[in-house]
Amino acid sequence: MAFDAFELSMNLLGLGISAFIGRFAYAGYSAISSPNLLRLTFAFISIAAGFVLLATAEFVEPVDYSRVIATTGLGLQAVGYFFIAFSHSLKSFDFAPPKYFAFIPLTIAPFVIPGNSIEHLVRSISFILLVYVSIETMASYMQNRRTSTLMIGSGLGMLALAEIIAWYSFVYPGAFFYVAIAIKIVGFGLLFVPFSKFGLASGLSGRFSKVGGI
Repeated sequence: MAFDAFELSMNLLGLGISAFIGRFAYAGYSAISSPNLLRLTFAFISIAAGFVLLATAEFVEPVDYSRVIATTGLGLQAVGYFFIAFSHSLKSFDFAPPKYFAFIPLTIAPFVIPGNSIEHLVRSISFILLVYVSIETMASYMQNRRTSTLMIGSGLGMLALAEIIAWYSFVYPGAFFYVAIAIKIVGFGLLFVPFSKFGLASGLSGRFSKVGGI
């Protein structure tokens, strides 16, 4: 039960962090009507909803129903990652999105193994989206050298790392799952810091507003 309590507490913490980021993004959208901030609002609301389902799955039986709910939660989070990646694709920096997406088949190949479940595929899609957006963000950091941009890129990279570690926990059951959860929460924590420290103008929304062209 200790490990179940840890997983539940991490999911609830992730829910709180992602909900706060979504709230900040919506406040920014209400103030300046930025389509990009609206996309970020949808992104983090979807991620927060995913955490709700992941936490709910802890109390659902039988196990098959619990896995369906958890997989749906992961799917909602993948939708959130898509909205973030889509914002980047509207205005890239030094790297054109078509070049990146040309490597998707190579990136996804290690994840696709015989008998792979839907959950595996959802995690692989999330990994691809997070790798794409983290590379774009770090490319931006190389140009502007802003601490907030570095923290966002690092947070997105941590989320991508968490997804690949969680995937390997299926290959080696129980070995990395809780490590992946902890890394995931750290990643969201890094994303939260620019909001709380720099505010909407120079934090996460400021970084993504350039992508939206505002």
